[in-house]
Amino acid sequence: MANEGKRCYCRCIQDMHMVVGKEDLIIFQKNQIYSCVIRTGDTEVTFYKIYGEEFSLSCSEAEFKEYFHIVKHSQSYDKSC
Repeated sequence: MANEGKRCYCRCIQDMHMVVGKEDLIIFQKNQIYSCVIRTGDTEVTFYKIYGEEFSLSCSEAEFKEYFHIVKHSQSYDKSC
């Protein structure tokens, strides 16, 4: 169930930070491309899972749109996205 959904790639549109202790980490970097999975639940709510190098993120559609855009029509990526 965890891996079900539409697999795509997304581009980060602004750095996403996380504070761990006193350290401010960039967990997703602007202009980098990450793999993601788009899932629609039983309630027709869309959820996104983004896979970074060290972290993965589950978020709602509103949160996704704040930080990411789906990559479309690129020869090196799946065009079904």
